Amino acid sequence: MSTEALELICTMDRSRLEAQIGLQCAPLLAGLKISNLLTVRSELEQQVSRVFCNTGISVFLLYQSGRKAAFFLYRREELERTLEQKSVRRLMKQLGYGSETLPDILQRISDRYEAHMSCREEFPHELGLLLGYPPEDVAGFISHKGKNFLYSGYWKVYGSLEECLDLFHQFDSAREEVIHMMSAGISIREIMNEWNITRRNKA
Repeated sequence: MSTEALELICTMDRSRLEAQIGLQCAPLLAGLKISNLLTVRSELEQQVSRVFCNTGISVFLLYQSGRKAAFFLYRREELERTLEQKSVRRLMKQLGYGSETLPDILQRISDRYEAHMSCREEFPHELGLLLGYPPEDVAGFISHKGKNFLYSGYWKVYGSLEECLDLFHQFDSAREEVIHMMSAGISIREIMNEWNITRRNKA
């Protein structure tokens, strides 16, 4: 990240919801990812729903404990298409899933995530697939227990390093752009609207 972007972050009120969305979810806002996790204070739950209402991004409360809440933000149609990919379906089946609907999958992952946070179950690695991580990287993480990776960025890479490095660069660029836009007073909804127009023009 550039020095200028880091300086802008230092000037932000990072307790604000919009700042956290921008810092944590820029690749999703830019249309580069199908989903993203967002962790914020529990009392911001209704505000999160309002920010993403009628934006094409759905909000699912993954886990809540005391002062913190973890949300799974996703583009429903794109996520459903991802889950239909053969390599994803194959790994989901190995992880114990069958023909569940997306809401059923999300609820099951939520239950498993809660159990993991209570130290009753291992981390639900299938969450990586729903976050758009390449199946070979999710499978590699499981089989190598998080070790022996080629690179560690937005996730640990075990497959195509070149493709992932290119993606990570795009994610970093989106994050810097969001930081600059927020510093200029542009709201998250305005940022999403601008990028949605750009995506439609490119389609």
